[in-house]
Amino acid sequence: MATVPSTQSFVAGEKVTASKLNASSKTVLDFLMNPPRVNAYLGGTLQPASGTSTLVTFDSEAWDTDSMHSTSSNTSRITINTSGQYLVSFYARFPSNATGYRQANLRQNSAGAANGGSSLSTVSVAAANGAATFVGRTFELTCVAGDHYELFVTQNSGSTLTMDSGQRVTAMEFRWLGS
Repeated sequence: MATVPSTQSFVAGEKVTASKLNASSKTVLDFLMNPPRVNAYLGGTLQPASGTSTLVTFDSEAWDTDSMHSTSSNTSRITINTSGQYLVSFYARFPSNATGYRQANLRQNSAGAANGGSSLSTVSVAAANGAATFVGRTFELTCVAGDHYELFVTQNSGSTLTMDSGQRVTAMEFRWLGS
């Protein structure tokens, strides 16, 4: 868990010291230059069946500065360790197929259940023929330490589709913006 540093105050006539300056500015700037953030993505294979909400497991990370994701247990989860306002992005890319719709649903504290916890954001788009179908959203969200977030995808092409994988392809990102 990252500790959000507090600034130090000076009083009139106080002697300026290196430790006081570090506490009042350097520690805060160091934190702000590398805030809690994570990018977890699907690096392997995920094959959602038609008409079934499927939990996305993220087996890879581009970065994780606050131990918010594990590639070995509960790999579907981003768990908040530092409360605050976050910039949240989730996205999923489906291969070309002209039938039906593609959907991504971000859920809070769902414990892997497609109808568990709270649905925070759902994006649905019509399938594209001749090109991959991309579903995603970015927004700000107030997060509390201990809460976890999971992504579920749904497609109704009439058959199983293999999700496209990669860091900027099927992933979730959280970046701390402030308290």
